[in-house]
Amino acid sequence: MFSLRTSLRALALGALALAALAVAVVPTAAPAAARAPIRDCGDTPAAGPYAITAQGRGLTCATARALARAVPPKRSCATNGSCTVRGFICLVAKAGKELYLVHCEAAGQTRFVRFEYGS
Repeated sequence: MFSLRTSLRALALGALALAALAVAVVPTAAPAAARAPIRDCGDTPAAGPYAITAQGRGLTCATARALARAVPPKRSCATNGSCTVRGFICLVAKAGKELYLVHCEAAGQTRFVRFEYGS
């Protein structure tokens, strides 16, 4: 009886030591790459797009505003809900009678432009 108790205790201690070793050896996940900051690029003059934001390395506000000005005139954007403009794939969602929300992203999903247009 004594040897069975000793064997069970040794087995439990061995399992505990193995679990501790497994936890110590498990690699940790690499930290996520830092995202580029979101830049507020303002509005375009007159009745153009507004609330333009840009995010991504190498993406300037001038590029974001030019993209925002190019999307509303394209009929396929509003009717199909998506279009390609200046190398960006743009998704257009109707948010009201005359309000559209637009999200455009470049290949590789590393650069983004968001804006609104309509009334």
